[in-house]
Amino acid sequence: MEEIFKALSCKWRIEILKMLEKGEICQCEILKKLPIDASTLSRHLKILRYAGLILERKEGTRKMLRLKDGRILKVVKMAEEMWSEEME
Repeated sequence: MEEIFKALSCKWRIEILKMLEKGEICQCEILKKLPIDASTLSRHLKILRYAGLILERKEGTRKMLRLKDGRILKVVKMAEEMWSEEME
């Protein structure tokens, strides 16, 4: 469980999870949308995989990513709601 919360402790990893909300996406598409370099993205993806939050499969030379369990986005949304209420 600690690994899940560690994975959620970075805004870029949360953004990656949100990108995967609509379904499978290529790692290259994520790289285009985030202002981070390829090695940083790889490190974030490794943390998300280790926490069991995403799955990866290869399609030729492309790495396709998807959420392992969409319930993690409920956790993210709940935390965002708690944070916004605290800021009021």
